[in-house]
Amino acid sequence: MSDLPRHTIIHRGIPPLTLALIYVGAVLLPLALASLLGETHRQLTVQLGAAAGTISAAMIFLQMISSGRFEAVSGRIGIDITMAFHKWAAPMALAFALAHVALLIGLPDPDRPNRFARRLETLMTAERLWDARLALILLALLVLLALLRDRLPVRYQVWRGSHALGALALVGLVLAHLFTDGLLSPARTALWAGFAAAVTLPALWVYARRLTRPPGQCWTIAGLRSVTPSIHEMLLENPRGHRLDFRPGQFVWASVGGQRLPLHDHPFSIASAPGAPQLRLLIQEAGDFTSSLDAVMPGTRVAIDGPHGSFGPSGGPRDGLILIAGGVGIAPILSMLEAFARDGCDGPLRFAYSVHDASDMMPDEMLRPALKALDVTPLLTASRNAGGEVAQGRLGEAQMRQLLEGLDPKRVEVMICGPGPMMTTLTDTLNDLGVPLPRIHYERFSYGAGPLSRKDHRMMAGFATIFAALAAAMALYSLI
Repeated sequence: MSDLPRHTIIHRGIPPLTLALIYVGAVLLPLALASLLGETHRQLTVQLGAAAGTISAAMIFLQMISSGRFEAVSGRIGIDITMAFHKWAAPMALAFALAHVALLIGLPDPDRPNRFARRLETLMTAERLWDARLALILLALLVLLALLRDRLPVRYQVWRGSHALGALALVGLVLAHLFTDGLLSPARTALWAGFAAAVTLPALWVYARRLTRPPGQCWTIAGLRSVTPSIHEMLLENPRGHRLDFRPGQFVWASVGGQRLPLHDHPFSIASAPGAPQLRLLIQEAGDFTSSLDAVMPGTRVAIDGPHGSFGPSGGPRDGLILIAGGVGIAPILSMLEAFARDGCDGPLRFAYSVHDASDMMPDEMLRPALKALDVTPLLTASRNAGGEVAQGRLGEAQMRQLLEGLDPKRVEVMICGPGPMMTTLTDTLNDLGVPLPRIHYERFSYGAGPLSRKDHRMMAGFATIFAALAAAMALYSLI
């Protein structure tokens, strides 16, 4: 056993509760202004419909800055949770938009049999509402294509570019609808114009700063090799001697070939220690450009955007740190191990590593030096072709008990990186063994594989609370 590392992630950005309150406040600000100005409608359904449309428009605008690349937004909650919220907020914005339409049409009235048909016909055919109809269709299309992204027969770059252009077009259409059909006062017109600018300009800056970046700021490939049958090691160096300032556990968006637009970016965890002369990335073959890595030559330019992410020890009172890796999830864990081995530690450290096939395990020269310096005996497992010190099977309750032996579960901190089902299963197992959920950390970017953990359910409950607060505010607004 060894000592606990001094390296901890410094979380920059807005605290989670404050961020949630800011989001709710920003969405409800246009409603609050309308209420203060007395710009309300006497008919309940029309009032509700106006509130639903206003909330939907504000949520659509805020989607522009909830995609994950803004440290102020994702620095504390993590880019994975930020992107998960971005994903779930879009269908909710669509639900409010559909409620807006349905409430404005209203229910059929036996005393006025033609009113329902007239309102429906107006919304479907009126020339002045073309922007509203197109905005609703585009919003539904963007939500559907985002949910089906992994099943679409198009390259990721094509989907990402079309999604970005579609989002910009949607903001423009919503703004046009508000200005032409929203019956806005000058104050509310100014508010919506400022709202649109405040969210659109930062999103555009992500692209503009890449287009204006000098070519000399690009990194180049110093080495590229296969370290396992399915994982490549890419070593990057900066021609000007620049070293990336990052914390162990963070990742970068990398674009091989130095393309200007960030449409070709792919996220890769950093596998080297901070301050190392070269930046090391571990890349698992998973289609798209990764399948053509063998054709990439040393000296090829690579555009780097980062570091990003908040995966890393949080510090504070604890009686030990447990690092758990699965498959290519070894990358950020390897970065931590190398940093701890070089700079020293001051508490117990445990390490477990699991792969599907023993041939997929990192070679000894990448793991052993750091483990030897830390005096850590690794717990290694493989589902196939195990042998020697690599045990047959997967990580489960028995292995978690072994890692926790001699430690106080309530004070230990656990870092897990690997396939989604492994992370969620081990999270619940460790929680059953006494480790508090806030002391278990992982980043999960896909929720399509494997069940949700208790930690995921807490996150989803937080999202539901925000959306419920917006619905409650809509109902309250209608009573004013």
